Amino acid sequence: MRSRYSAFCLGDIDYLQVTLHPNRRRKDDKVELENTVQRTNWLGLKIIAHQPGLEEATVEFVAFFNGQPFEQLHEFSRFKKVAGQWLYTDGDVLPAIKLSRNDSCFCNSKKKFKKCHGKDL
Repeated sequence: MRSRYSAFCLGDIDYLQVTLHPNRRRKDDKVELENTVQRTNWLGLKIIAHQPGLEEATVEFVAFFNGQPFEQLHEFSRFKKVAGQWLYTDGDVLPAIKLSRNDSCFCNSKKKFKKCHGKDL
């Protein structure tokens, strides 16, 4: 999950395509991913929970990105191991999480949320 988030941040479309399960790949994936990468500025990732397994695993995460003042993608993702590599199969989008003013900010600034991205809320 972290490697796919990093690939989104870096715009590594090839990696995103390779780590997508073959059953989920579509002809327009590259164009769709390029559009997403170009218009999205990722701000931080928070892993909520993960359930590792030998052949299947799940990850619940929140990825924060540019917006007014920011937006979030909260997802429960599923992965399968194929030929030794973890591949994203699908995910369920969940409601946005509530952020506590005194938590560390999601952008890793080492500031409290209220003094960083939460100051304009």
